[in-house]
Amino acid sequence: MRTVMHLNLRVDPTQYIPQIRQVPRYDYIHLVRQPKYMIDMSLQNEKVQYLNEIFSPKKFIKRHNIHTLHAHHIQLGMLLMPFKKKTKLPLITSVRGRDATLADQPVGYMDGAKKLFEEGDLFLPVCEYLAERIVDWGCPPEKIKVLYGGVDLEQFSFRPPDINRDTKNILSMGRLVDKKGHDVLMKAFKKIKEHFPDATLTIIGSGVLEDELRKLAEELNLGKSFQLLNKIPKAIVQEKMQQADLFVAASKEAANGDVEGIPNTVKEAMATGLPVISTTHAGIPELVTNNKDGILVKEDNVDELAEAIEFMLLNRPLWESYALNGRDKVERFFSQQKQLEEQARIYDELLGGS
Repeated sequence: MRTVMHLNLRVDPTQYIPQIRQVPRYDYIHLVRQPKYMIDMSLQNEKVQYLNEIFSPKKFIKRHNIHTLHAHHIQLGMLLMPFKKKTKLPLITSVRGRDATLADQPVGYMDGAKKLFEEGDLFLPVCEYLAERIVDWGCPPEKIKVLYGGVDLEQFSFRPPDINRDTKNILSMGRLVDKKGHDVLMKAFKKIKEHFPDATLTIIGSGVLEDELRKLAEELNLGKSFQLLNKIPKAIVQEKMQQADLFVAASKEAANGDVEGIPNTVKEAMATGLPVISTTHAGIPELVTNNKDGILVKEDNVDELAEAIEFMLLNRPLWESYALNGRDKVERFFSQQKQLEEQARIYDELLGGS
């Protein structure tokens, strides 16, 4: 069995990803830059290694039977270029979102990315939108293959929406950062409360904007109709998903230029049968077809988002078709099993056959 050496940002539950550890027919080394990026020690095993402790790349790849290198962000691809030169191994780089922008990037980032596009062998953006972005930066189109992130369809089983219950529970999940658009959603929720006083909004996530969003909730006088939950057990997340009637992801381009790929939370909501409302931001339209799999509105637009939420709440009979179409879309294009098989096929092709 051939081995792929993966370099990822850190080792924690969010980065302990199937695209490293569950690719069919391929073993792995999960590399991080140095020990401080080993965030969750319970995930440590003999396959976790540190880039700064590899003093002889040639000996390292021979000892671990490594056949290719896979960096999981553009900046990590840059770090592996010297390793590639010393070992002559092919270098694959995944492109996930912010790394295809200049949002909070160091000086010289663009020049480094262009050098990587020239010397790297293959690039795997997680959506067509990001593929177009790196082409604009100078990445040769023939080096690009879009590889969507997948959803574990067994973990997120389908449950058709109950159009007869009278709750109006709105759920959103994602890091509390600008590009998630939580502030836009909260303002839209305030607008619909006049017509739906029993509606609730729950946001699950943590991040730098937590205090700001809690203050906004007070300014909007959302009261007990609003919850902001962070660091809660998976069982509570599942409970909130079961209680939800609608899932909303108000993604937008951040003030610093940061963008999404395709949010996994929207895929997961669609897989479970939750009707979704999202925006035309980045790769989201590749997942959600407006008025078929859900509703899409312009990003960073409070009025349009409020109108979409109101439309959904007034047209519950539509939810079943949205849910069925959403599950079908995820099964056909965003199944974790299918995407991991595609990743293995890409490795096979790069390495000259299975």
